[in-house]
Amino acid sequence: MEYYDQRKIILPVLMAGDLALASYHDLKGKMIMQVNMKKGNGKNSITSKQFNRGLIFQLIATGTCNTRIELSRRTGLAKTTVTNIVAEFMEKGIVKECEEELTEVCGRNPIILKVADQAPKIIGILVFRTNIQAVLCSLDMQIFRTETIEFGELTGDILIQNAFELIDRMMEEEKNILGIGIASIGPVDIRNGIILNPPRFYGVKHVPIKEAIQKKYNLPVYFDHDNNCAALAEKLFGIGKAEQDFLLLAVSNGIGSGFVCGGEVFHSHRGFETELGHVSINCKGLQCSCGNRGCLEMYASSYVVREKLKKITGLNLPYADYFKIHDRPEVEDILEEMIQDISAGLVSIINMLQPEMIVLGYDGIDWPEDYVKKLEVLINDRKITQDGWNIPVKKAYFGKQAQLVGAAALVVNSIFKGELQFFV
Repeated sequence: MEYYDQRKIILPVLMAGDLALASYHDLKGKMIMQVNMKKGNGKNSITSKQFNRGLIFQLIATGTCNTRIELSRRTGLAKTTVTNIVAEFMEKGIVKECEEELTEVCGRNPIILKVADQAPKIIGILVFRTNIQAVLCSLDMQIFRTETIEFGELTGDILIQNAFELIDRMMEEEKNILGIGIASIGPVDIRNGIILNPPRFYGVKHVPIKEAIQKKYNLPVYFDHDNNCAALAEKLFGIGKAEQDFLLLAVSNGIGSGFVCGGEVFHSHRGFETELGHVSINCKGLQCSCGNRGCLEMYASSYVVREKLKKITGLNLPYADYFKIHDRPEVEDILEEMIQDISAGLVSIINMLQPEMIVLGYDGIDWPEDYVKKLEVLINDRKITQDGWNIPVKKAYFGKQAQLVGAAALVVNSIFKGELQFFV
């Protein structure tokens, strides 16, 4: 049996379809389960059936495979097994057949499989510093509707009521809701679905938002940090589909991050998120609200950079608009300093984690391409591994909606893993 890095957990191996027995490990190397992937020799257990259906549905919903023959080749499952699973999906109105794919060879063209129009929909909720947003999505992440409520004064109770109002608006359009995903600024307690004590958040602390929504709507509810959600959306449906290890860098009023490791979003054992913004780039630097000194977000967050630019130019512009006047020397100096500071924080993380790609989110979407390229050049010049491999820096496929779409992706991901069984 060929051995694989234990971080490369089961999904990448299964999709290769070339391993007779694949082991599923957690990040500590403990084996959770084994799945026999030899073609035509699947296991007759409930767990394997759920897993197979989740995997088949993932390949269809993400557009990775869109014909039965592709599904069979990619998973290593027998053609009859794939055909039976697809037939089950179609009977339940989850998957539909579409137009034939044109081929140049003789014979019947294969039928395209897609998520059915009548399949259940999902709702995503994003709690940000200045507002709360909602999205109504299909299971393949097609967006039907978005809504936003801007914050004035805020308490934990008001926040929960705002979430209820947005969910109710989504349900006015669609009654067949499978589940709700919640993404929130941090720090958060992912396991218990609690927004802990985000800085600069009206003093709001310890909000049990997952429990409140689950109790009111009696639906499956999933919760995670906003940047973990963005990384998940980009991994499943976006620019990170082909990568196993990448870092999502979210520049906003703070600086956040989400890390995909071995094809899965990384979560610590205690359920807390990664915090690139609180990597110190100056141990004797500015005091941060987190208790550390010289944290990256004290120097390079969009709020801090915008305040510097307002002061030096006398102009009160949106963050993105300052890039339009970057030919002014005083503006260029501050923006160059921002890129230098961010590169310093990133290189430390790159040297530890060795990601294959950096994905920009939130206000990083506003950067002109020459600034994206400057950051890419800096991190590759300074990273310890100079092996000719270039780490690209790219903008998120979902742009500034990556975190919001990622909230909805939490629900879909539970289907893909065989945890949420809506097709049985």
